[in-house]
Amino acid sequence: MTDDIPNDDPRTELARIERQIEDLQQTVRDLRASLNDAGPTDPEDRSLVISQAEEQEAIIAELEQRHRHLREQLGTG
Repeated sequence: MTDDIPNDDPRTELARIERQIEDLQQTVRDLRASLNDAGPTDPEDRSLVISQAEEQEAIIAELEQRHRHLREQLGTG
C-alpha cells in the first residue's frame, strides 16, 4: 500500500495524513454508532467493537502528532 510510504514532500504527506485522519474518524463514528443502533448485543462482540474503535483512536492520535510535526516543519503550525 503506497499510503504507508512517507513522501519526501511534506505538503503531500500532510494532505495524505489529513485524509487518513478523516477516514479513521469516520470509521470510529461508524463503530460507535453501531453500538447504539442495536448492533452487537453479545458482551464479547460489544467489547470487540469498542476495542476496535479505541485502536483507531490511538492511530488517529499518532497521525495527529505527525500532522503537527509536519505543520511545524512547514512553518504553518
